[in-house]
Amino acid sequence: MKTIEWLDFFKRYNEKKLFSVEDLLQMTGAKRETLHVQLSRLTRQGVVERVGRRWYANPFNVPSVDEIAMALRFPSYVSLEQALFRHDILSQTAFAVTLVTTRLPYAFVCRGVRLEYHQISRRLFWGYVFDGRANVAHPEKAVLDLIYIRYVRNRELTHDRLRSLLDDMYLADLDRDRLLVYAGRFGGPVRGGVDDLLARL
Repeated sequence: MKTIEWLDFFKRYNEKKLFSVEDLLQMTGAKRETLHVQLSRLTRQGVVERVGRRWYANPFNVPSVDEIAMALRFPSYVSLEQALFRHDILSQTAFAVTLVTTRLPYAFVCRGVRLEYHQISRRLFWGYVFDGRANVAHPEKAVLDLIYIRYVRNRELTHDRLRSLLDDMYLADLDRDRLLVYAGRFGGPVRGGVDDLLARL
């Protein structure tokens, strides 16, 4: 298709913000090699934005970074530091969008924003709500995800660093009952970090 035909195409599907390569193959009937050539040309011309591997934004209904993040790794939800920052629990600015997914870990820079995906088992994939653009963890789930992923599993945080991070949080805003219920679903390995957390509530 010519550029004007692509613009007509995107305008016709204005309700759809993101297109995967597979979407475009099915919707246009183009051959894969031809489509890749045309998408490369459109991207160079600034007609369409490539927002991730195999993903393109609709120029007539541009998706937010959150909406792109949901598409790049599905299913996923915003959690850890980014969710705690959004809930005004963490005082430090969260420079990356930290997400949890059941798929393999992944990192990508989109529009200058780093997206970090951390893998978690399906057994622990819960405790979030949709805010209109993205799935976002409840603050209690976000702090438990942080303890589990950064302290218990990956050992990115020492015990002292975890305590220091908890000291920077407004933990009084957490729902103690929800926290206890959620912690029970995580099981034993998270308990040490939760004891520190509960002592601060």
